[in-house]
Amino acid sequence: MPLPSRQTVRAGLFLLFVLTLVCLPFAVFGEEFVLPLLKTREQQVGALTVIAVALLAVDSVAPVPATLVIMYLAAKAGWLAGVIGGTIGMSAGVLAAAWLGRVAVGRIAPRFFPDAEIARLRGSLQRRLGLTLACLRSVPVLAEASVIIAAAMGIPVRRIVLVTLVPNFLVALVYSLAADDSFSTAVITFLATMVVSYAVWRLVPEPRREG
Repeated sequence: MPLPSRQTVRAGLFLLFVLTLVCLPFAVFGEEFVLPLLKTREQQVGALTVIAVALLAVDSVAPVPATLVIMYLAAKAGWLAGVIGGTIGMSAGVLAAAWLGRVAVGRIAPRFFPDAEIARLRGSLQRRLGLTLACLRSVPVLAEASVIIAAAMGIPVRRIVLVTLVPNFLVALVYSLAADDSFSTAVITFLATMVVSYAVWRLVPEPRREG
């Protein structure tokens, strides 16, 4: 069995670093604070929506289970509040994750890759950026990690935010509607969205390079 190339090892270590960065808050602080915080304003639609948006906005640096937040908001404040609050909160979270990727992780990336490799990876991401980020929006940890990596590779923050707006809306819509049903329906919905996302990513062909 041939040994992995240095390039593959560096890429694996970089991915592991980003995944650790995203998972570390869960390991250190846990996510038990989220539900009690939401319950403090469950009778106040406006305040509950603001808290949910704020939690989703810091999802990339705090242990926030986005699915739980959206479904709780929809269950207590209505599906429309879940869709609006979920979309705004997730989009704010993308902006925060992209900023973290650009400002912090982007400075560390050259320690893993030479400039030419970063440029190659950036070009590869650019070709399937919308599809890749869209398909990962419903996948815990990878949703945040993919945005951080894209920004760290030099893809403009504005473009990252724009290509995730519709996927964020769709994710918020799916989980807001699922909140009106049973817990088993929510679990099935969660698993189905990941399966469909992966299938779409695999089946949609990569755009051809120009020239």
